[in-house]
Amino acid sequence: MKSIFIKLLFFASVIGLSSCEDVIDIDIQDGVEQLVIDAWITNKDEDQVVKLSLSQPYFDNSTPRAVTDATVILFDEDSVAYPFIDLNQTGEYTLPREANGFLKENKRYALYVKYKDQEFAALSLYRPVPKIDSIAYEFFEFPFAGQDSTETSGYFAEFYANDPIGEGDTYWIRTTKNANLINNAASISISYDGGFSPGGGTDGLTFILPIRQSINDGFYQHGDSLDVELWSITPDAYLYLLQVRQESANGGIFATPPANIPTNIFNLDSRSEVKALGFFGISQVSSLSAKIDSTKARPSE
Repeated sequence: MKSIFIKLLFFASVIGLSSCEDVIDIDIQDGVEQLVIDAWITNKDEDQVVKLSLSQPYFDNSTPRAVTDATVILFDEDSVAYPFIDLNQTGEYTLPREANGFLKENKRYALYVKYKDQEFAALSLYRPVPKIDSIAYEFFEFPFAGQDSTETSGYFAEFYANDPIGEGDTYWIRTTKNANLINNAASISISYDGGFSPGGGTDGLTFILPIRQSINDGFYQHGDSLDVELWSITPDAYLYLLQVRQESANGGIFATPPANIPTNIFNLDSRSEVKALGFFGISQVSSLSAKIDSTKARPSE
């Protein structure tokens, strides 16, 4: 049990009221240490990695402790096993890129993890993904900079892709700017049938404008590199990422109570009270790269 003093300072701007200050003594339990599984397998030409770590107390900002003594195996529908090995004892279990090419469209795969005396599993589906047709960009100039930038001018980009006919296709849009992945959880870009959510009437159409323009993180400048990836994901992965984004942006005076992020990982022993955190997904990835060139920018309207 930890006794932590947290000073909360409330400001009142109502005329005639002065500021008040309360000191609140909060007792916070250490909680139960849980296995955290971060596993996303793709068709990209690179080593596939499953990361295992242990959860930690809410106010502990240190690097999570790696799990180096687990068994990690990926199985396909025909029960062919693909073992992942933690060669460097860092908690990163790897399947070498030489083993890639085994993923088959619309096939299910199972992840198996054994840690201590507990066995966990998760299922995912390798879904198709549309091709990214093109990336366009246009020059903009504003009289003042945005809240998180000192730039007042630059290029605003968007990608073009068409959602295939058939409802229920879900995607994760990932962007790399100048070799740096835009990885802000509060800005996760996901799409349902090329739109925001189910029932949007976007099935079978070009991705809507806000989704196409979600690849921007401030302005791009002449010479900047831009890499856009479109990942196929399952509907449960869409909901998982949606809640990660919502919880990451959950703050301010209107914040809702924090909620546990759902997981598709389950204990093979239904009687066990030991749970795991994290998510397992399989994604087919299409990608396209561009280098911002002022001579190739789309004319400003």
